[in-house]
Amino acid sequence: MRTIGIDIGTTSITGLVYDLEHRRVLHQITAKNSAHISGCGRIWERLQDPSAILGLVQGISEQLLSREPEVQGIGFTGQMHGIVYIDAAGKHVSPLYTWQDGRGSVPYDEFHTHAQKLSEDTGYPVAPGYGLATHFYNLRHGLVPIEAVSLCTIADYAAMRLAESSEPVIDSTQAAGLGCYSLPNGAFDMAAIERSGIHSDLLPRVVQSGTLVGLTRQGIPVYTSLGDNQASFIGSVPFPEEALLLNIGTGSQLSAMLTGSIGRIEGLEARPYPGGGVLMVGAALSGGKSYALLEKFYRQVIEAYSGQPQQEVYPLLDKLLEDGPVTAEGLTVNPQFLGTRLNPEARGSVEGITLDNFTPGLLAHAFLQGITDELYAFYSTIEQMGSGKTWSRLIGSGNALRANPALRSKVEARFGLPLILSAASEEAAVGAALCAAVGAGGIPSFQEAGQFLNEQVE
Repeated sequence: MRTIGIDIGTTSITGLVYDLEHRRVLHQITAKNSAHISGCGRIWERLQDPSAILGLVQGISEQLLSREPEVQGIGFTGQMHGIVYIDAAGKHVSPLYTWQDGRGSVPYDEFHTHAQKLSEDTGYPVAPGYGLATHFYNLRHGLVPIEAVSLCTIADYAAMRLAESSEPVIDSTQAAGLGCYSLPNGAFDMAAIERSGIHSDLLPRVVQSGTLVGLTRQGIPVYTSLGDNQASFIGSVPFPEEALLLNIGTGSQLSAMLTGSIGRIEGLEARPYPGGGVLMVGAALSGGKSYALLEKFYRQVIEAYSGQPQQEVYPLLDKLLEDGPVTAEGLTVNPQFLGTRLNPEARGSVEGITLDNFTPGLLAHAFLQGITDELYAFYSTIEQMGSGKTWSRLIGSGNALRANPALRSKVEARFGLPLILSAASEEAAVGAALCAAVGAGGIPSFQEAGQFLNEQVE
């Protein structure tokens, strides 16, 4: 069986054809997501054009189908939390308010932001950028289009349009990303949402993961989208209950699948896992962005000294890491330069400076160790709540982890587990393709989807 997976990211859109029999990607196309809408005048606003995104998705799918016309399903994933409003004909009547949109952080009154007020009214933690926080702001400011009959994520919108349907549906992984979703009940908490003054009739219908949305013009089944975190987990982890997923790209995340009743744990987010179970997620806002901050600092020093503009100096950092000791000799970096999800006002720091350890190489080591330690703190919390559960390995993904052997070594040493890089670099798109295969009956369940992955040992 061969299926298509499409990942609608914030900066790029990737489509691929996955072969279940040979457990590999046959074809892959990546296009820059050029749908950004600028010039709106609000520094916290982050919008994209759904028409541009849909055009890119349709172009990618047509190219893939020209190469593999016999695919048996199309699955989607994409940037979570953001929303687009649609009309009764299934057409968008608003821009895409992305997950980076900051209107939820705008003050509601002298004591609350809009996201804080919504969280207080509903009893659910709803962060800025989550769909219902965005919708809450739009309602109060008259920004919900009068033609709107529903809202949904951009991945669910693209799936609906590709399937030539007019009703958006959403699975639990995407619904939870909008906010006010009850994990025990497997549905939006309508009573809590209504308490906030939001009329729940605009929320899309929640269906099971892998539900058929409709057929393309060519008669190919299209299935509901997955949240990108869950899709990446499915597309990376061969044995979900035995391994942790560590993703270090621009940001960073640690994800672990647990079963049974899971309480609310400060600093971690419990997300629905398709087919049952919970994905416990610790998300750091910095990750590879912290290391990019250090690279920028060194580059600016070189430019100030030479008087010449410089290209990226990551090769210099690589050399510094190779030539010096493998530890930071007491130098420590807290990489929370962008704050945390719980405390946006938190800031990073460099500590433990002595006359001997404040060197360019040791500072590079300290940055990498700080990134690792922040994720390890999430692991410690998950381990404590796992009732004795242990994991036998780490699956690694993300460009920062792939590109930096020193970072991989620090991760293995800190976690005390072997690290295996995921076989495909576009893990979320692979997860979307596997979701389509579950929907089409080629894979019996989401828990067994990992059996159709190859492992790449590093």
